[in-house]
Order: sequence, then C-alpha cells, then structure tokens
Amino acid sequence: MNKKQRQRMLAEVHAERDRLLPLRSEASQTTIEMVRTSAAQVGDPDMVPYLNLAYILGVKRGRGDDALVAFSLSLANWAVAAIAEVARCTDRTVEQVVDVYETAIMAAAAERAEEERVERERGGQASAGEGAGEED
Repeated sequence: MNKKQRQRMLAEVHAERDRLLPLRSEASQTTIEMVRTSAAQVGDPDMVPYLNLAYILGVKRGRGDDALVAFSLSLANWAVAAIAEVARCTDRTVEQVVDVYETAIMAAAAERAEEERVERERGGQASAGEGAGEED
C-alpha cells in the first residue's frame, strides 16, 4: 500500500468512525450486557457461542447493519483491552497471550481434523465390509 492509498484508507476509517460515533453508547451497553450474560455461562462453554450469536443476530435484525458494525467495534475494543489486561496481570506480552490462544485454536483444529479422518476411515471400512458380504 502506497502513501496515497494509506491516506485514503485512513480518511475513510476516520469518516466511518465519525458516522458511527452516535451509536457508541448503545453498542457499549450491548457489549456489557452480552459479556455479563455469556460470562455467567462460562461453566457451560458450549452455550457461550450460542448466546453470543443470539446477541449478534439480535443487533443485526433489530438495529441494522450500522449498529452491528458499532457493536463489532465495541467487542473488538473490549477484546484488545482484556488481552492487554491479561498480559499485564500475568507479566507476559500481549503477543505471548495471543500466542497461547492461537496455539489452543490450532491444536483444537488439528484434533478435529484427526477425528474427521478417523471417522472417514471407519466409514470406508464399513462400506467395504458391507460390499464384501453382498458378493457371497
């Protein structure tokens, strides 16, 4: 990206921020409500994504795309602040904290891929076994 492109992008971001600024208070309040609701369910981690998605869809359907963008910006700002606070409290850098989460996500993805591979192999073996019985 050259200097002129960067200036145009920054001008667009600044204009969009100014346009969305009136929605900031409502977006922040919605973020607080969502965090309180979802955090109360942290003992049931399977429930948290559903609650979060319900909030996101509620904002989109009830308040429109601009409110959804403002809400997303609020969530992103909260996430950055929370990660910075975790880093500060654990004497780690922000990058180290992010690396922990990224590593966990990568490990979970690898585990899912392995489970899917095993399931496909089992399915293939079952099909092969069924086909052998038909030839008799």
